[in-house]
Amino acid sequence: MDLEDAREALHVRRVSAANSTFEDVNLSNAKFDEVDLSAASITRANLANATVEDANLSNAHFTNVNMSNVRVDNAQTEGMRINGIPLADLLAAYAMMRDGPAGDRS
Repeated sequence: MDLEDAREALHVRRVSAANSTFEDVNLSNAKFDEVDLSAASITRANLANATVEDANLSNAHFTNVNMSNVRVDNAQTEGMRINGIPLADLLAAYAMMRDGPAGDRS
């Protein structure tokens, strides 16, 4: 199915659109609920002010992304790396700097 130069809002439910391609598409203010994007490729996307909740990002790879002012709350971060450094090591180094080697605050 080809859809080109459309301007109306789409309401899509219970559809298999696997292997589809979306190019130069404005999806601002779109809502995705119970969507399977596993193994999807997202390039040159603007997700500014987006909200991602209850999502499985395991084994995802982010490169050349602007993560300024990103907040991560209540996340499972086991094995997560930032610029090749395990997040657990970064947090441990931060705690050591903040609290000192013995964990006491003087």
